[in-house]
Amino acid sequence: MIDSIYGVIEKKEPTNLFIKLNGFVFNISICIRDYEKLPSVGKKIDVLTYLNVRENLMELYGFLSKERRDLFIQLILVSGIGPRTAINLLSNVSVQNFKENIITEDIQALSLIPGIGPKTAKRIVVEIKEKITFDSSSKRALDTSKINFNVDDIYTALSSLGYKKSQIDKSIKKLNDSNSFEGNIEDVIKKILSTIR
Repeated sequence: MIDSIYGVIEKKEPTNLFIKLNGFVFNISICIRDYEKLPSVGKKIDVLTYLNVRENLMELYGFLSKERRDLFIQLILVSGIGPRTAINLLSNVSVQNFKENIITEDIQALSLIPGIGPKTAKRIVVEIKEKITFDSSSKRALDTSKINFNVDDIYTALSSLGYKKSQIDKSIKKLNDSNSFEGNIEDVIKKILSTIR
């Protein structure tokens, strides 16, 4: 697999990026949200990629962040969602909001994204909810020396109870700041539930 391409931007369009490398020009499909962050033509860029190979076709999809590429790969594993649909979905919603809607099983919010109906939204939730993890500054700053579990498990458990990521972040930060972020996962969740708002 072509993991990434580092070259000069030859041309850019809302859904396609053309990168020149060693005499070759690669045509890479991108989402609009990444297009808006691209540097100007003639500048060098490092793009993470996914190579989709079909019987008579090879397509390159490009991403400016690993998080967006990971979500793209998870989406195309859902039955009924191909690479073109997945890249379009990622053009219409931020990765963070998409993940939060999946974790909280907000079928209505997912169904509002162009290209997703209620049935597809339910399939997405069922098939990739457990694979999704959050990456936040509050998590990176945590002192995890006194726990013996993955912090993502807290997000999964509390999100399934209907709590928003922002609420969970705030409560975990409060525990961390007071040096109370310790114990097994049951203990920590109990502490969070006593402070969450």
